[in-house]
Amino acid sequence: MHKVIFSLPGLLLLFYSCNTSSETSKSTSDSLVGSWNLVADQELDHNNLVIKEDTSVAGLLIYTDDGRMSVQLLWQGTRTKIINDSIMNFDGISTGIGLGANTWSTEQARTIIDAYDAYFGKYSVDWHNNIVTHTIDGNLRPENQGTAKKRTFELNGDTLLLRSTDTAMKWQVKWVKN
Repeated sequence: MHKVIFSLPGLLLLFYSCNTSSETSKSTSDSLVGSWNLVADQELDHNNLVIKEDTSVAGLLIYTDDGRMSVQLLWQGTRTKIINDSIMNFDGISTGIGLGANTWSTEQARTIIDAYDAYFGKYSVDWHNNIVTHTIDGNLRPENQGTAKKRTFELNGDTLLLRSTDTAMKWQVKWVKN
């Protein structure tokens, strides 16, 4: 009887360590770490089935193993060459530091900004609930700086689907791992 009592703590320790390594294996083998290419912006119905898809998109999502993230998204279908001048062509007024100047109209600037988004910061993963939280340090849209964006995720091999945790928001973005 004493052997069973003394073995029970050992068995519990073995069970706990196997369970813990299983969780670690899951998060390591199904890791978000790496770079991902945006392949589709999708509208969903009330059953989360894709009803509309925009594949004229480009983007890069990066998750590092030390908890940093960065994302850039571009909706190419709404962007056309609308500007003849640019700072990169050195036809604006610039000292070489900062933004310089350009002759964009308000509508041209809005079209460019509305077709692009970018932010960076830290991320954390709740593997149990499949939620990744992006805590934004810097953003193209200053009002988002310092906010946290929660996204549910599905990870199937080299495909990652991200959705807002707000169930009223019926969209997802589809990424493929590089």
